[in-house]
Amino acid sequence: MLAHLRTLRLAAWLGWQLETNWASPWLFALYMLVKPVCGSLMLVGMFYAASQATGGVGRRVPVEFLPYMYVSNACYGLVGTVMFGLSSAVVRDREQYRMLKYVYISPARFQTYFLGRGASRALEGTIGGVLNLTVGLALFAQVRTAVTVDVPWLLVYLAAGAAMLWACGMILAAACLNLARNGMFLSEGIAGLVYLLSGVVFPLSVFTGNMAWVRWVSMSLPTTYWLEGMRRALMGDVPERLRGPLADWSKAELALVLVGTTAVLVVLAQAFWRWSERRAWRLGRLEENAGV
Repeated sequence: MLAHLRTLRLAAWLGWQLETNWASPWLFALYMLVKPVCGSLMLVGMFYAASQATGGVGRRVPVEFLPYMYVSNACYGLVGTVMFGLSSAVVRDREQYRMLKYVYISPARFQTYFLGRGASRALEGTIGGVLNLTVGLALFAQVRTAVTVDVPWLLVYLAAGAAMLWACGMILAAACLNLARNGMFLSEGIAGLVYLLSGVVFPLSVFTGNMAWVRWVSMSLPTTYWLEGMRRALMGDVPERLRGPLADWSKAELALVLVGTTAVLVVLAQAFWRWSERRAWRLGRLEENAGV
């Protein structure tokens, strides 16, 4: 247990130093503010452009759509930093720093090492999300009106979501153990699909007619339930004009589905990680790099 805790602490410290590029705290804080806020402001610009093109805010584009989109995008930052940060850690440690094989043969616990790297990315994503929401509350009256934080449920969804994102990240990291540098394209491609299908920038109710099958794909993703729960915890009930297939679900039902899918993901992640780790060691993939 002490060995795992020591590995976790040192890996989290190392991950934080690598992510900050050994920069001063104030400089990195500015980076964490600018990066997520610029992405959210781009969505805000798209919202106002669509509103003006359809006759003004509130006609064909609901006013409630702005806080829905802004809060969802701020929460999705955690998905990107944790889930896809773990896979990037594998590629960077092996290809860029060429230290992955030394970490593996060291006394450090290999899987705990990546848990620590994920913890540092989770801290980065949490700080960025809080700063992003703070800017939204300060600049946009629609966001201030919509945000009503339910702290107990927010903590529940954050805890369940952390486990879910870690499990998904370990599955991607396990896959990258046996892939070359192009394993990063796997993570980037899945990031785009998850962003599209999890209802980040529009409710799932838009998938109708010939696109109805996409709704079922979306509802098979655990990130869909997590983002819906986070919006409920931060914004209350779903507005009438943004109701989707999960609008009638209670917070408890969303949490139960999220916990159930997370438990399945954890089991799958452990099994896939152990298989991938043994295969990577047997084939020499832990020290194989692109040579550039």
